[in-house]
Amino acid sequence: MEPRMESCLAQVLQKDVGKRLQVGQELIDYFSDKQKSADLEHDQTMLDKLVDGLATSWVNSSNYKVVLLGMDILSALVTRLQDRFKAQIGTVLPSLIDRLGDAKDSVREQDQTLLLKIMDQAANPQYVWDRMLGGFKHKNFRTREGTCLCLVATLNASGAHTLTLSKIVPHICNLLGDPNSQVRDAAINSLVEIYRHVGERVRADLSKKGLPQSRLNVIFTKFDEVQKSGNMIQSANDKNFDDEDSVDGNRPSSASSTSSKAPPSSRRNVGMGTTRRLGSSTLGSKSSAAKEGAGAVDEEDFIKAFDDVPVVQIYSSRDLEESINKIREILSDDKHDWEQRVNALKKIRSLLLAGAAEYDNFFQHLRLLDGAFKLSAKDLRSQVVREACITLGHLSSVLGNKFDHGAEAIMPTIFNLIPNSAKIMATSGVVAVRLIIRHTHIPRLIPVITSNCTSKSVAVRRRCFEFLDLLLQEWQTHSLERHISVLAETIKKGIHDADSEARIEARKCYWGFHSHFSREAEHLYHTLESSYQKALQSHLKNSDSIVSLPQSDRSSSSSQESLNRPLSAKRSPTGSTTSRASTVSTKSVSTTGSLQRSRSDIDVNAAASAKSKVSSASGATPFSSAAALPPGSYASLG
Repeated sequence: MEPRMESCLAQVLQKDVGKRLQVGQELIDYFSDKQKSADLEHDQTMLDKLVDGLATSWVNSSNYKVVLLGMDILSALVTRLQDRFKAQIGTVLPSLIDRLGDAKDSVREQDQTLLLKIMDQAANPQYVWDRMLGGFKHKNFRTREGTCLCLVATLNASGAHTLTLSKIVPHICNLLGDPNSQVRDAAINSLVEIYRHVGERVRADLSKKGLPQSRLNVIFTKFDEVQKSGNMIQSANDKNFDDEDSVDGNRPSSASSTSSKAPPSSRRNVGMGTTRRLGSSTLGSKSSAAKEGAGAVDEEDFIKAFDDVPVVQIYSSRDLEESINKIREILSDDKHDWEQRVNALKKIRSLLLAGAAEYDNFFQHLRLLDGAFKLSAKDLRSQVVREACITLGHLSSVLGNKFDHGAEAIMPTIFNLIPNSAKIMATSGVVAVRLIIRHTHIPRLIPVITSNCTSKSVAVRRRCFEFLDLLLQEWQTHSLERHISVLAETIKKGIHDADSEARIEARKCYWGFHSHFSREAEHLYHTLESSYQKALQSHLKNSDSIVSLPQSDRSSSSSQESLNRPLSAKRSPTGSTTSRASTVSTKSVSTTGSLQRSRSDIDVNAAASAKSKVSSASGATPFSSAAALPPGSYASLG
């Protein structure tokens, strides 16, 4: 063995944290260079010691920076050794399973990425999962939850056909009775994801497991919601990309499907059709970019840029893989010329338009771009940052909820752009977040947004309450239910914020929250001091948002619910609002006057009486007007 290899082992085994942080990148570079480390795979004993040292001393370190470096080094070894790393899987898995429950989001995220990489390059997913089943019984509840999340990620990256799910489902069923609610939710979500991939066989199998009927009813209701949303995956090869809906069912699905083996020309048409449809649905009047100052951008600018890219064709999965690897290489090294990095980001959009998402291996390669996206969003060149944000917005617009992992990973980095003094960087970050909120309805994004609502930066707090308001408009109630208490607490803090504009946005959020969870909203109201209660009442009166009802009964085709939003330009840069079909309240289009929904079950007399009470409402009964209306007969308030 080369002395250099022995030196690497000594560096891995030494205990000094500072030195580990210094040599970490050197080790990555060394293992990535086949010429320098030519004998790496020849001495199995040395390799075993090396991997064991990384797993036990680095990945298990109490310093999260060392943990991340250890995972990066292991990732480099996986890339270098490929299937020869299979012999090391048993050594690294115990530590990687533990890290699924780490307190740091960045560690959990990178851990999951590394596990998926091992399943992709070193061994098949079932081989790895046979050795990961202990994660479902781990003493740390976060690890049990993280194991469920990793299963969902595996299904989305590799497909159900790569796993023997009959071995895994019993472990998930055991977690349905877990003492921790987050674990129970994760277990249910895992079953829903399995159902989405496999279909009705899952329902039949669960019926035989002896689960309590009440628990089965909850699970089967969620199965029905997914089925109605059109988000089922019929098979690996017959799913048309245009059929991909959000779990919330807010985007229409195509009636037809095409094979993933379609010729490149048809892929191009599919991609462009998707983008055009997205553009027409979201593009409205010019947003407030002009008010932001010189260099500011808005959603219209982004949507125009989505397909303003060179035309490419994809001839095979291997062709796609090589293209993405080249993009990752360029974006991961800021020594490349900035124009090269811009072109690489545009190439991602070109691949999307060419139908990249129809290939089975696209999503696992997309995950590996997370680090490159973060680096691009932190770039000192505003043009690189702008292109990165446009590309992220495009990915969210096209992929919807399938962009969940990427959206969750990149959001914290994008938030750092908001206080930037360069308008193009700040507004690019804002628009990227808005597009992600509109198209990727993933509950895990809620804590990312709410945590920034208490930022020391006034600009960030203002924007975050705007984002929260948009989220409460766009998302359906079931996507918010896991985070009711977090939303309520965040809105309460916003109502007390030191900045007047942040308080205004928080009051809008309050009424959006009330449209989903009226009981919790009223409870929140009664915890506020009288001055803050009056401010909420004043906002209710000034918004002029009580539904206008006719004086006589009408049929469902003629009952009208109109909502005037004097602040609609702020609430939606596109100049229109979006209807939420399943929430308690109904939102109407604010500019065109066209109906999104009508009802015939309205007690007109009660509604008229309720409306008259608004002007005379006292501080103690702020909701008497809204509460008097039957469900669905009042709009959410801004």
